[in-house]
Amino acid sequence: MNRFSIIIPVRKFNEFLKENISHLKELTYRNFEVIIVTDEKENYDFQDSRFILTNSGPIGPGEKRNLGAARATGDVLSFLDDDAYPEKDWLDRAAEIFENEDVFALGGPAITPKDARFLERMSGRVLESWMASAGTVYRHKPGKNMEIADYPTVNLFVRKDSFDRAGGFPVEFWPGEDTKLCLELVKSYGRKFVYDPRPVVYHHRRNLFIPHLKQISRYGRHRGQFARIFPETSRLPSYFAPSMFVAGLVLGPFISLFIPQLLKFYIFVVGVYLIMLVLESVRVFLKDKDPRSVFYVGAGIFLTHVVYGVNFIIGIMKKPELKLRSVDKSSGNYLGG
Repeated sequence: MNRFSIIIPVRKFNEFLKENISHLKELTYRNFEVIIVTDEKENYDFQDSRFILTNSGPIGPGEKRNLGAARATGDVLSFLDDDAYPEKDWLDRAAEIFENEDVFALGGPAITPKDARFLERMSGRVLESWMASAGTVYRHKPGKNMEIADYPTVNLFVRKDSFDRAGGFPVEFWPGEDTKLCLELVKSYGRKFVYDPRPVVYHHRRNLFIPHLKQISRYGRHRGQFARIFPETSRLPSYFAPSMFVAGLVLGPFISLFIPQLLKFYIFVVGVYLIMLVLESVRVFLKDKDPRSVFYVGAGIFLTHVVYGVNFIIGIMKKPELKLRSVDKSSGNYLGG
């Protein structure tokens, strides 16, 4: 029976982490430990000896995960974000998959919590849309079984010996440290790893609009940087599409002044895009039965494209600064996006 080491990096104890801990205690698979790495030394009565609390100073999430992995006693490392929490059978499903000794890593879906409030739920609906997430929708809602080469650490399992073989997380990136780890895993084994929809976690979303868009801007900049330096996983057409959309949207009218024949094509493309936005918004309305969703989903997808597209270009041209998220000193909750 595999032993799991669940590793959670966090700057400071917060309400999301406390919610996460309460769900971890309800896991039906019992052979696990939880290693929580905070900035400063903190005290918390877990009332469960399987929970380990350690501190690292104000360093990046990748470096914290490395510290947690070094202390882990499990066969499989389970990387989980503090603002996510698992289904009761999360480790049961993962244990079944890792019975196959050829499985060295596993990604599972991180879906929007069922009780999410409106603005958080709308952010989740945007991420769940094929228009916003393209070929990575399966990260935000259960998809089909497949092989993958890149996955975020909100719900990622890696055998400990495979993690050590890949060299752990890089410390110079955030976000994106998970992409680099996955790249090294794939290189090390010469093949992709497993995605399975059964080990489910619930992942809190940033509220629309500003917090969501701040997060998207970080993802865009780092993916742009990775498209330049790690073409194996990041130089994909879907990552370039938002930037091409923004460039076409802005430059199309000016180019049409010199090539009038292009104006009709420009109007046609914009019209098709607007129709797709409306159809996606209506789909969410029919699902949620909330008329406000028509505006929020449509606007959210459009702004996600614009913000990601612009920041992707910035990331290609300039290395993003490694800047940790700010926290409220009294509550431990993150500030902004």
